[in-house]
Amino acid sequence: MKAVHLVRVLLGASLLVAASLAAADSTTRSNASPPPALIQHADMLKWISDGERGLWIQLINLRWFYARFAHVCHGLSSTNSVVFDTRSPGHISQTSAIALPGGARCPFQSLGASVGPPQTRFAVAPVAQTQ
Repeated sequence: MKAVHLVRVLLGASLLVAASLAAADSTTRSNASPPPALIQHADMLKWISDGERGLWIQLINLRWFYARFAHVCHGLSSTNSVVFDTRSPGHISQTSAIALPGGARCPFQSLGASVGPPQTRFAVAPVAQTQ
């Protein structure tokens, strides 16, 4: 009988340890920062400026991303033509920038997933990205 009792105690203890390890692992994952956003340039459908502070990028799968600029991007709100200046060929990331006609360059401060622009932003037609 003592052997059966010992097995039950050991089994119960191992289940408690396993449960606490699983809980600690899920807490660690939820506190970790999300991986940096990386957009394939070929997957880009359109972009919409947020005045001169940033722009929303929509992909062909209809997911949205928001790129916030490191500083005010003068001239963005008055153009419909930008070039994405990327460090990695074919990929738009947090280290990318846009170049405006006339030579102005606006580096990104951040790039992340977004719910898209507010519906009131659609008063101006979105600009389709061409390559």
